[in-house]
Amino acid sequence: MMNTMPVSEVIEKVADVCKKNGVQRLDLFGSFATGTQTPTSDIDFVVYGCKDLLKLERDLESIDTLRKIDIFDYDSIKNPFLLEDIEKYGKQIY
Repeated sequence: MMNTMPVSEVIEKVADVCKKNGVQRLDLFGSFATGTQTPTSDIDFVVYGCKDLLKLERDLESIDTLRKIDIFDYDSIKNPFLLEDIEKYGKQIY
C-alpha cells in the first residue's frame, strides 16, 4: 500500500511547480489552512498571476500524492463565500 506523503512535502512540491509556471503568489486555504482537515480532505490552493492554469494543473498531476489537490485562480473566482474564506483563512506559502 502506498503511503500518503506528508502534507508539508506536498505543499513544497506544489510551490516548486507553481514557481516554475510563473505563479506570483500561492496561498493554502480550506481545511488544511484552518487545521480542520480529515484523512480524506483535499488540499486547496489559490494562485495569483498564473498565465496558464491548464498547464499548471497538468504539471501538478505529476505530484505523487493520494490526496486530491485543488487549484483555484484568484482572478477567476466568482463565489463570494469562497473569496471570503480565502481572505479570512488563507495562508500565504510564497
